[in-house]
Amino acid sequence: MTFFAIASPNRVTARPSASRRGFSAIELLIVCAIVGIFATLAYPRVNFTQFQVDSGARTVRVALQNAERLAVTRQYDVVVSFDVTNKRMRILEDGNDNDAVDAGERVTYSPLEDGVHFKQPPAGLSGPVAGAIVGSNIKTIDGMPSVIFRRDGAASTDLEVYLASSKELPNDWRAIQVVQSTGRTDWFRYLGNLWKAGSI
Repeated sequence: MTFFAIASPNRVTARPSASRRGFSAIELLIVCAIVGIFATLAYPRVNFTQFQVDSGARTVRVALQNAERLAVTRQYDVVVSFDVTNKRMRILEDGNDNDAVDAGERVTYSPLEDGVHFKQPPAGLSGPVAGAIVGSNIKTIDGMPSVIFRRDGAASTDLEVYLASSKELPNDWRAIQVVQSTGRTDWFRYLGNLWKAGSI
């Protein structure tokens, strides 16, 4: 006589458990400690002032580009004056084109980043320079060196603006250049005693 075993349909067979995934708290603490040690060693080597002066150069360049665009759009002069002492730029929308602040004309200020100031560099883009704001036809308006953007987009002068960090380290110098005929702006870094074109 032969007997057959019939499997119950409700029977559950155990499978081997899947391997555990994830990290324990101790493993995470060890990884955090290693990362912290490397960060402590690397921190003194990072020159944060270069990021500050790059940001300062971007601020100046954007202010000049916006002034040119505004002059073309609104069809009146826009005057950008450099308040060297207070580390900021004054932008005047000169509705009557008289190079002066009159009632009803919009004036805005654009400050530099903390730790960045206008400063005469060790060498200019094309040789020695006599100040932080230079150009062949710089106007002084309200005691500040100024450039005027005309309604055709041209500038009143060719212009070079120089910035440095408060530490004035060798690679912490930046320059912004304006082409008089077109109002185009470019910026440069001072690296290894040479000015090199930037990319912002």
